[in-house]
Amino acid sequence: MEFTLTPLSWGAESNLYLGAYLGLKVVIKERIRKPYMNPKLAERLIRERTITEAKILWEANSLSVRAPLPLKIDPENGIIIMSYIEGALLRDMIYSQGFNEKIESTMREIGYYIAKLHDYHIVHGDLTTSNVIVSTGGLVYLIDFGLSFHSKRAEDKAMDLRVLERAIESTHPDYKEKLMEPFYSAYFSKVNEGEYIRHSLEDIRLRGRYVKERQAQA
Repeated sequence: MEFTLTPLSWGAESNLYLGAYLGLKVVIKERIRKPYMNPKLAERLIRERTITEAKILWEANSLSVRAPLPLKIDPENGIIIMSYIEGALLRDMIYSQGFNEKIESTMREIGYYIAKLHDYHIVHGDLTTSNVIVSTGGLVYLIDFGLSFHSKRAEDKAMDLRVLERAIESTHPDYKEKLMEPFYSAYFSKVNEGEYIRHSLEDIRLRGRYVKERQAQA
C-alpha cells in the first residue's frame, strides 16, 4: 500500500500516520517489528495482533461502543487503516478544563462502554484518558485497541479497571475520586458478574499495596 502520510505519533508498539483512503481522512496504524525478536515470531505476533485488533474494533462498533472503524487491514505488514476521529483527547480536556459536567458525563459513558465490552468478554488492555477522544460533535470514542483481547476471566476485566485507576492516579491525581466515581457508578450498574469483578479488583489492589510495602522495607 502506498499513501501520502503525515506522522501523528510514535509508540513502542506502533506508529500512527494521518492519510487519505477512498477519499476519506484516515489513520494508518503500522505495528513495529522489534529488532531483538526472532523474525518468524515477530511476523506471527504482528499478524495475529493486527487481526485481533481489527476484529475487536468491529465488535466494539457492533455493540454501539464508539471506536474507529477499520476500513482495510494488511496483517502481513501489521497495518490497519481506520476512520479518523476529529476531536480532543480526554487527557487534554482534563488538563485544560479540570473536572466539570462534560468530563463527568464522559467518564460515565466510558463506564457504560467498558461494561458492555466486558459483558462480551472484550478487554481493552490499555484504558487511559489518552485513549479516549471526545469528538467535535461531543461524542465519546475509545481508541487504541492494540492490546485488547478476549477473556471471560473476572481478573482480566478487573485489571482493565485497575489500569485506568493507575493511569488517573499518575496523570490526574487531583481529580482521581471525582473521575472514578461516575465511571464506577455507570460500570457496576450495568456489568454482569460485577461482584466477581469487584472482588478481583480489590485483590489486585491488595497485591499492589503488598508489593509497595515490601519494596519500602527493602
